[in-house]
Amino acid sequence: MRPTELLRVLNKQFLGIAGDTANAIAKNLPSSSPIVSRKPAFIDAFLHKMKKNPELLKNKTIWSRRSTILPEFVDSQVKIYNGKTTIRCKITEGKVGHKFGEFALTRKRKSRDQPNAKVKQLKKKK
Repeated sequence: MRPTELLRVLNKQFLGIAGDTANAIAKNLPSSSPIVSRKPAFIDAFLHKMKKNPELLKNKTIWSRRSTILPEFVDSQVKIYNGKTTIRCKITEGKVGHKFGEFALTRKRKSRDQPNAKVKQLKKKK
């Protein structure tokens, strides 16, 4: 059976349109759905060593923004490099599974509440 026909049958069965034919075809389908495999979390070699002893991670500078935060790193403070400076970050349970780079912004925010901010800065310089 083609995948498009299968989808039509399953859709009709879901909507309750088709009767015995859809049920008969659905019973012949393999019941186990394919398991979706995910990539393992990326961890830099430096952080992999720290995984075994989290005490070594305290107040360390992390250059690998693409590394994943592991549960072993919870309740420790690290400094994450953003390309220019390091930003201090406390790792909590909510940050587990995210990347270190998500918590060290690389761009400055623009203040939108003062449209003439540049004009005021120029006046202050003069």
